[in-house]
Amino acid sequence: MDRIFKFLKTFSNGNYKDFAKQLGFASWNEVMESTFEVFRIPPDASYYATRLSKETWIVWNDEGHPPYSFSQFDTWYEAIEHLRTVFEEEGYPEEFDTEEDVFNNVPDESKRIQ
Repeated sequence: MDRIFKFLKTFSNGNYKDFAKQLGFASWNEVMESTFEVFRIPPDASYYATRLSKETWIVWNDEGHPPYSFSQFDTWYEAIEHLRTVFEEEGYPEEFDTEEDVFNNVPDESKRIQ
């Protein structure tokens, strides 16, 4: 519930639109069409990977309020290696599907943020 409240509060402020423009998208919906949740950060945040072009990716988390800071990578493999390092260094709990190896597979298009 806190996550929904945070989303609605921030979205109503228009900060998501600013973040979308900073990334080169026309709208927040376009960002979401190119974004995959990689892992959760307790209690109510997540790390995401967003495809900017065929090969270029950014990674970011939704702690705090947008516009969020992000890191850009030339390939999916560089981006996911960075996220694996963050995941391991921070000791986040494994709250993803254990049948999927999110750190070795290119994102499944059917699992985009909706």
